[in-house]
Amino acid sequence: MYRTDVPCNGCTLCCQRDLIRLEAEDDVSTYITEPHPLVPHAFMLAHKPDGSCIYLSATGCTIHERAPFQCRIADCRGIARRLSFDEALLLHAAARLDIRVWDRGTMLLE
Repeated sequence: MYRTDVPCNGCTLCCQRDLIRLEAEDDVSTYITEPHPLVPHAFMLAHKPDGSCIYLSATGCTIHERAPFQCRIADCRGIARRLSFDEALLLHAAARLDIRVWDRGTMLLE
């Protein structure tokens, strides 16, 4: 199973308020899901009332070994490479990106 090698060191920002869409290679029946608000007929991992992923615990991801495709390839450094601060801020204002994820990616690139 392919997984991006990101030096998270305990960071779980991408597990908070993110819209992890389940892809064709993900077995939707093995996850707790909810409809994706931006992609018609798609599902995403469900969220707790605070906006964090339903599978995020105090010690990290409880499904790390069987995480969906988008979780396995997530890399905040890629977000920081692709987006300027102003673009990231616009996405943050539209509730499509947590600016802290962009900040973390920028820090890891330094």
